[in-house]
Amino acid sequence: MTSSAPSHHGRELTLAEVERETGIAARTVRYYQSEGLLHRPARRAGKAVYGEQHLDRLRAISSLQDQGLRLQTIRQVLGDAAEPANDVVDLLGPAITGTGWLATSARTLDEGELADLLGDNYPDQVPALVSTGYLERRTGPDGRRSWYAPSVPQLRGALELFEIGTDFTLSRWASDTMRDRIRELCELLVARWVAEAGTLYDGEGTSAGLERNLERLRSVAWQTAAHLVAEEIGAAISHADEIRARVEAGEFSAEDLGR
Repeated sequence: MTSSAPSHHGRELTLAEVERETGIAARTVRYYQSEGLLHRPARRAGKAVYGEQHLDRLRAISSLQDQGLRLQTIRQVLGDAAEPANDVVDLLGPAITGTGWLATSARTLDEGELADLLGDNYPDQVPALVSTGYLERRTGPDGRRSWYAPSVPQLRGALELFEIGTDFTLSRWASDTMRDRIRELCELLVARWVAEAGTLYDGEGTSAGLERNLERLRSVAWQTAAHLVAEEIGAAISHADEIRARVEAGEFSAEDLGR
């Protein structure tokens, strides 16, 4: 059962003001309350009022959803705290980037959840998201339509890029290209580990041997790759004019650019 909100100090906000400050739809806020994710508001003169702790909690929920966690997992992460005490990987350990993490990165959305996710762009964006593989139409046993997102992090990334003028076709190409290059890189990394088994790597250069450390390797890869890509995209953008000159000079082929 969802408990009532604890007493709070500072600002007192209406539900409409909470919606404006967080960007989370009022019906979603009520849903979080019904699911025990958010304390119910206090009452003042018969009206619901929200405080800073509600805003903190909603922002924490949104942040964890952006990282692909489902509400059931988020409830376990947050507990009664207003926000996670640490980064998700630190909080949940290496397993969050392993099998459990990968399983929660895919999600089935009902019509209301998809509408909340797309906001004012619902339903206009849906056909493009389907055609580019970010969403798949599904029909449940009860005949109701639902939407399957193979990767919530990629879907949210595509929506963010769309906000800065990037078409879904282009973000899909970027995602697929990144996966192809990362696949090649990961095979090279494993090849080096295998080659160094017994020398620079004090372990077995076999599938069974490496899989014993798989979850920890995934955790390290998650943190390291995210940091490196963030650094390098910034570096590339800092000399975008130079890259544009190289594009105009024909240094990149149509195949390189996915055109």
